[in-house]
Order: sequence, then structure tokens, then C-alpha cells
Amino acid sequence: MDRRIGRCIALASALGLLAGPLAWGEDVPFAPEQLRAAGLGDGAAATQGWSGKLNVGATGTWNQSSNVVGSPDGTTLQLGALIDGTLQHVAGQGTWTSTVKIQEAQARTPVLDSWTKSTDLIDFTSTYIHRLRALQWVGPYGRVRVTTQAFAGEVSKPTGYSLKYLKADGTAQTAVYPGQKFTRLTDPFDPVMFGEAVGLFANPTESTAITVRLKAGAGSQQLLTGGGFTLADDAKTVDIEVKQLRKAVQVGAEAEVAVDGRIGGDVQWKAKAGVFLPIYTSLASAATGIDALNTDLAAGVSYKLAKWLSVDYVLTAKRVPLVVDKWQVFNGVVLTTGFAL
Repeated sequence: MDRRIGRCIALASALGLLAGPLAWGEDVPFAPEQLRAAGLGDGAAATQGWSGKLNVGATGTWNQSSNVVGSPDGTTLQLGALIDGTLQHVAGQGTWTSTVKIQEAQARTPVLDSWTKSTDLIDFTSTYIHRLRALQWVGPYGRVRVTTQAFAGEVSKPTGYSLKYLKADGTAQTAVYPGQKFTRLTDPFDPVMFGEAVGLFANPTESTAITVRLKAGAGSQQLLTGGGFTLADDAKTVDIEVKQLRKAVQVGAEAEVAVDGRIGGDVQWKAKAGVFLPIYTSLASAATGIDALNTDLAAGVSYKLAKWLSVDYVLTAKRVPLVVDKWQVFNGVVLTTGFAL
């Protein structure tokens, strides 16, 4: 059995597990400073301990065309799954929150005779914040993050194509492949990006209608790789350029703004923008200054169809020059179900 068909079957099986009541996070009190202190002081006992939620979403599109100008005849099919889980522990002034996000999608088009990976992301983040007693909405934070991919990275074209391998030692090698052949560029779980940060947070507003979370501090990130390649194609050339990944360490400054809220009882929305500006990079040939800026954007709107079911619009976009100096974008409408832990 073609391994890509196997992937599709496994993905479809995972979608069949969608069941359970949808859980929304509890509201955090918001008030002027005196009322906020009271709400997060004596009233905080009600939120102490462990809590969590797990949302699972499914995406699917099907299109069929025949004799349509500009479109190949045939069927286009895409199946995907999203997992978004949160586990939180509150003890006194400290809150420890861990999140896991998984985005996977496979597509089949008339121009290729096999399933291809269109989205592949695993993101785990664990953050600890400590609220100051005098000002409950500010304090220090520490965070670790790991991002990677679950499946191998591959490239294929409908007709014959040539890859130009740009190696880490500065040399280049070109190889020609027949059409419909998948050429592996990276192995599963390669590369892996580790990130750490410490700094200060401020939540100037915390309410059902709108919550604003700000973070700023110092951070570092490490890219671990087995020496695979990533697309770095120059549209002006005939060859498809692929650049070899290299292990690297970066140290710099980070900042993040996250906003979320609710409209009425059925609509939830959220948006986040985070940046990391490297000041030091272990690779002499790596981009510097604003060209080295790492950017992570996300937005979403969720409409609750029932207590256990919602329809979500999800948008994520990120740019990590150490991996690929292009925007990586995921955009789609998702049917989501979930349950509380």
C-alpha cells in the first residue's frame, strides 16, 4: 500500500473519533484595581488546582471539474485534522499553562496520482506566570516551546523535474527525477525547534468581552536537524533549489500580544502576534537585523452550533528564517468538537 494512502486512512480514522461535549475556558474576573485584587485574592480559591480542555477539529473539501478553462479535469480532495489542548494548574499567585496544537492535512489533486502533505505542525508550549500581590495583573513569566513536524518532507511534480541541492558546505549538486516521483527532503520530526524565554507579562484587561495579554522579555531558540533540506526555490531558474538545514542557536528579544473575547454567548474570537528578534546567531551566514525576525501570527473566530459542536475559522502564519525564509500559512474552516479534562 502506498504510504501516502496509509497516511490518509490513518487521518480519516482519527476524524472518526470526534465526539464529546465542547468546553470553554472559565471567565477571568475584570474590574478596577481594587475589585481586581479582591477577585484574584479571596475569590481565587475557586480556580485553584488543575483544569483543562481538549478540542478536536476536522476539515474537508471536495471539488470536481470537467472542461473548466484553467483547471485540470478531475477531483480535488483534502482532509485535515486539528487538535488544540490546554492543561492548567493554579497554585497561589502562580499559574502554569501548557498547550499543544497539532495541524495536519493531506490533499489529492488531478495533477498528482498520490496524496500529498499540505499542512503539518506540532507545537507544544508551557508557560509559568507569577502574579504580584500588589498588582495582580503583572509579574514575571517563563516559557518553553517545541515545534516540529510529524511526517517526512517531500517534493513532487506532475512532470520531470530537477532539484538543485544547496549544501551546508557551500557546494551544490543537481539531480533529475521523473514526474510523479516523491523525493524526500526531511525525515519525520526533523527539524525540531526549541525555544525558551523569560520576562514580564501584563494583562491590562481580563473579562468575558475582551482579555489582553502582553509579554516582553529575552529568549533563545535552538534548531536541531539531521541535515535535511527545505525548499528555497528561485522562480527565475529552471531547477528547484533546496537548502540544507543546519543546527543553530539564536539569542535575542521577544514580544507578544494576545487578545481574545466573546460576542454574545455563541461567538468567540482570538488573535495573537509574536516576534523574536535574534541579537546573536551561531551561524555566520544567517540573516541579521530585521531580515532575521521570527514572526508568529494567529487568529480565529468560533461560532457555537451546539453545546458540543462549533464551526471555526482558523488562520496561522509564521516566518522562521532559520528553517525557510518564506511565510508558512494555514487557513481554513473547521468543524470542532471537544471535551473538558
